[in-house]
This record gives sequence, C-alpha cells and structure tokens, in this order.
Amino acid sequence: MRRAVRSRALKYLVGSALYGLALPSFGCDPGGAAEGTGGASQGGAPVASGGMTPGAGGTSGGSAGSGGNPAKGGAFASGGALGTGGASTGGAGGAGGSTGAKHVVAMLQAPKEQSTDLTMSDVAELVGSAVSQAGGLDFIKDGQTIVLKPNLITFYQDAGETLASKTVSGINTDWRVVKAVADLVRAKNPTGKILVMEGATLTTPTVFSLLGYTQENFGSSVDEFVALEGTACNDTSTTLLEQRTARSGKQYWVNRRYVAADAVIGIPTLATDAWAGIGGAVASLGIGASPAGQYGSAENQDVCTRTKVDRSSPQTMGAFIRDYYGIRPADFVVMDGLQGLQHGPLPVWDDSGTYDYASSIKNMRLVLAGKNAVAVDTIATLVMRCVPDKVPFLAALQADGLGTTDTAQITLVGKTVSDVAKPFAGKHASICPGL
Repeated sequence: MRRAVRSRALKYLVGSALYGLALPSFGCDPGGAAEGTGGASQGGAPVASGGMTPGAGGTSGGSAGSGGNPAKGGAFASGGALGTGGASTGGAGGAGGSTGAKHVVAMLQAPKEQSTDLTMSDVAELVGSAVSQAGGLDFIKDGQTIVLKPNLITFYQDAGETLASKTVSGINTDWRVVKAVADLVRAKNPTGKILVMEGATLTTPTVFSLLGYTQENFGSSVDEFVALEGTACNDTSTTLLEQRTARSGKQYWVNRRYVAADAVIGIPTLATDAWAGIGGAVASLGIGASPAGQYGSAENQDVCTRTKVDRSSPQTMGAFIRDYYGIRPADFVVMDGLQGLQHGPLPVWDDSGTYDYASSIKNMRLVLAGKNAVAVDTIATLVMRCVPDKVPFLAALQADGLGTTDTAQITLVGKTVSDVAKPFAGKHASICPGL
C-alpha cells in the first residue's frame, strides 16, 4: 500500500509538476467531498492548563482589557511598534502597550533547548498555558460538536523516500499538540462530539496512521477522525456537501459537518508557503477544508491536490483563501510552532531540485494561541520576519472585518516577537525575504 502511494506521490512531487502543480497551499489538505472515518477513540484524560513559561499566570498591572489598557506586559509599545514593550516574563509589564487592543495572542516558548526533547507533558503544559493566556475555551459548552482542524500535508519529508517524524517535523501538526487541545476541549465538553477533520495530499487515513493520529494515542478525547476527501481523493460526490456564497459573491462547496460545527479550532503549523506566501491558521482552513473532489484533479485517487485553484501568485491563491476562510472562520487557534519550517509548505520550492529538510527546520519551540486567526497569523508572520501587510489574504480579511494585521490592535502576552524571531526564507521574497 505504501509503495503504491509513494509511486503516485513521486509522480506529483518530482519533475516538472514540482513547482506549481503538485501541492496545494500550506495545509495541502483537501476537504470533504464525502467523508471517511479514521475510527472512534477510547480512553484518555484531560490536560491541566498550568503555566510553563515565567509570567504565564498573567502580567502585572492587569490582563487584557483591565483599566482600558490591555497591553501592560504585552509586546507592543505605544504606536504599535513591535518588540519595545516587555514580555510578560516574570510577571512584569513592558513600557507602553497598545491601548484598546481588540485581540489577544499568547506566544509561549518551551524552556528546553531542542524541540525534539519536548515530552508529551511538556507539550500539554505549553498548550494549556497558551490557551489560558489567550482567553481560554469558555465559549465551548457541554454537548456541542467541536471540530479540530490540524495541518497534515504528507508523511514524507522529502521526495518520497524518508518518512517525516510523527512529532516536531515542522511539516505537519504534531499529534501531541492536537491531543493537548482535544483534552482541554473534552474537559469543557464531556458529552459532546470532538472531531478531528483533515485531508492530506495523500490519502488521509494513511497519513493519520503514520503521523500518530490514532485511537491508541488520542483515547476518548476524540470521537472520530474524519478524512475529508471521502472515499478517495477524486471523490466528486456532493452528498455530504452544501454550497455557500462567499463575500466575493462566488459559490463554494463546503463540508456540511464542518460548517455546522458549534466551534472550529484551527491547529496549524508555523511555516512559509510557496503559493500563498505564508502558511498558518487562515491558509490551513481557507484551502485545507475545501473538497478535494471539487477543487482537485479527477485523475488520481491517492493524491489529493487542488489543481483547479489558481496558484499562479499569492494574489490569486489569496483570493480563494480569503473567500473560503470567510465562509467558516475559526473560533480559536492553537498554532504548532514547536519546530517551524522555512521553504514551506515542504522544503522543495527553492528551484534547485534538492530536498534540504535539515536546513529548513527552525527549532522554534513555540505555541501561539488566540481567538482571531488573522491576529495569530500576523504575529506568526512577524516571528518569521515576514511582512503581514504583503500577505494578500491577511490584508483582504482585515478589510472584511474578520481580523487585523495592525499590531496596535493586538495584545501579545508571553514572549515578544523580538525574543524569538528568526528569518524564514520563502519563495516570495517580498513577503518573506529570509533576512
């Protein structure tokens, strides 16, 4: 089975198809023409949301919104400039801050020196602290249906010869991050349904299995793993789909269970993207939840690409992402920045024909969280030393009123951007110059 998938994957990932045909943007996750089920889960326990980083309990002088100055201890100085305010480390506030900021983003970093050293306990504590500092999950009520949308691209880290790590690969969402989120959701929602919904560039049930998204790992924290491409990547059935009209006036097919969920939590990775400029929460949902059978190639049942989406530029790709994401925005985001990946969404775009995974990973050891995906993506973009205003879909969603790239409107708690930023190279130098 693996060899058959590999041969088809190589057909799409190597050669002339490599740089504009093979992979969809970021999440490369086809969404649901119909649904396949990865199986129900048993066992498991909620994760406590203690604090890992210094100052995780909040900032001195008030948390978001107190006294009309939510950014005491935040990362923005007056005027919205980044990095000159203090982080909440040690509980002390920064000088200045953004008065009246609308969005809170938490960014925490594990104290261990290597992302590969992080244990399940480390990840759970980091996620729990980030979620708590970003406002928590009190919007979730018992009995609801909650969708967790990770970003699973492929089980390879190269041209199809080397399997990607199940954890901290930078390419895919670490299953332990999703498990930690699922445990937090289950604690709020003991009798409701928790669905992990995803579609990879290769058949999702196989990707689930090889990347640790299994019944054994998740236990009772997840009720169902849903492969959004349905019976195959070229499944064109619309039985479980419905049409929705986007802000542009265009109509799109969407998965009925996905849009009907009481809440959607995006759990993307921190990476650049060869087509959209950056990856992140908006791109993962804005391209990753679209049905593979409606927007991809009809020729191959094992490779779930979206060749019918115009990926010729960040502008055309961004127009699709903006439309699709706007149909069902995320209710919360937890970003896996444990590793971080330049040359994304896979380390293959650099036109050299090489697959230099080792030089593409960044060892960031971060988790970001927030209620607004555009705000979280804005901070992630700055962490990669990319330019938020140059990302077409972020600028468009700001104009739509679905978020902001204006740092004066974002309170950052935890680490400051200047604490952790590293240059991430991207295919579009105007967006991610890699400097």
